[in-house]
Amino acid sequence: MTSAPPPFADTVLLTRRCVMRPWQDSDVALLPSIASTRKISWNTSNKFPYPFGEPEAQRLLRFSNDGAGEDVWQFAVEFGGELAGSCGAIRGTDVQAHTATIGYWLGVDYWGKGIATEMVARLVDYMTLETDIEQLTATCYGWNPASARVLEKAGFEREGVRRGVVKKWGETTDLLIYGRPLA
Repeated sequence: MTSAPPPFADTVLLTRRCVMRPWQDSDVALLPSIASTRKISWNTSNKFPYPFGEPEAQRLLRFSNDGAGEDVWQFAVEFGGELAGSCGAIRGTDVQAHTATIGYWLGVDYWGKGIATEMVARLVDYMTLETDIEQLTATCYGWNPASARVLEKAGFEREGVRRGVVKKWGETTDLLIYGRPLA
């Protein structure tokens, strides 16, 4: 007899250098100090604003915990025992319920160290082994080639480009679309 997987609240994923775990209430006070920067907001949707304060941190926690383990798999990422960022997936809806869209971000102090590649690769493994998701999708902005490299290193293939559809703070760029089957 096989045992059921642990509830999502008890899920901890390890990479070579990181711990990925569900978001906790205690993270709310820590988030603004790493998340409130234009550099992160520049590469994320408007749901991740600048400035990023305690109300935004509380909203992120509510979102991450609503449907956790069923339709939402959002992990806080720790590096060296410190909160460093986030990585997760959200199930598609309707005829795309067998897919999920992933997203990730790191505090600026953690950029350029290969951490994002580690956490995305570990998320892919988790989604493959522990969920019923069959395909992952990810997007990144044309002005963020580092994010495109992270996705490619994690086995995603570029499937398309939507020209000029991203507009942030008066600047326009392309939206790069990536996909990865999980089989």
